[in-house]
Amino acid sequence: MKISKLYELAEKEKIDIYNYKMIKQKARIISDENNAIFMDYSQIDTSIEEKEILAEELGHYYHDSYYTINSTKENIDRCEYRANKWKALTLCPLDSILKCFKSGICNLYDIAEELEISPQTVEFAYNYYKDNQLINF
Repeated sequence: MKISKLYELAEKEKIDIYNYKMIKQKARIISDENNAIFMDYSQIDTSIEEKEILAEELGHYYHDSYYTINSTKENIDRCEYRANKWKALTLCPLDSILKCFKSGICNLYDIAEELEISPQTVEFAYNYYKDNQLINF
């Protein structure tokens, strides 16, 4: 998925995106009657990183996986997993992995380059598909 599609999703969902300087984080989604994503673009080094950060924040939105400073570690981990799952499965859908395999692209890093995402995201998606028996290799 191209980064422009992610920005279109945010716009469709009426999620405003702001460039906002942060100290400890690169992005944060705030959910209330007016949803907003704050991204510190000065800390984002590549378009791939920008795409993945935006996808993760949208994952929080689509899975209603929000937490506060007072949330338990277990709740935070669960919310982060859901957001990362949405990111990985959206940026690396099963059909894209299978298409890469069919065209001879089988290396984690080559798939990541082909899909313009990080190898970690490919690995997460691949393991999810394998663990859920959607890929049988």
